[in-house]
Amino acid sequence: MTDIPTNLLQKESAFFESNWEKLLLQYPNRVLLIHGEKVEGDFPTIADAITAGVRKFGSGPFLVRRSGEDEPVVSIPALSLGILKCQ
Repeated sequence: MTDIPTNLLQKESAFFESNWEKLLLQYPNRVLLIHGEKVEGDFPTIADAITAGVRKFGSGPFLVRRSGEDEPVVSIPALSLGILKCQ
């Protein structure tokens, strides 16, 4: 089993944290798809954001967070969508 690098979403997380208030005002009660230092889309549900992220970035890293959310939700979209299986 491969180890997941701890800094995998460091850039995305830092962007979200440093723009927390702005994102909350711009995207109230929306789920954000973040790649690098850019919001790639806003969605009504986490499932919609994950689906869009997988379509756009494949198995590459992207962050899905609800605007205004304090605590991060850790999710591995490929596992959630059944693309990869844990062994």
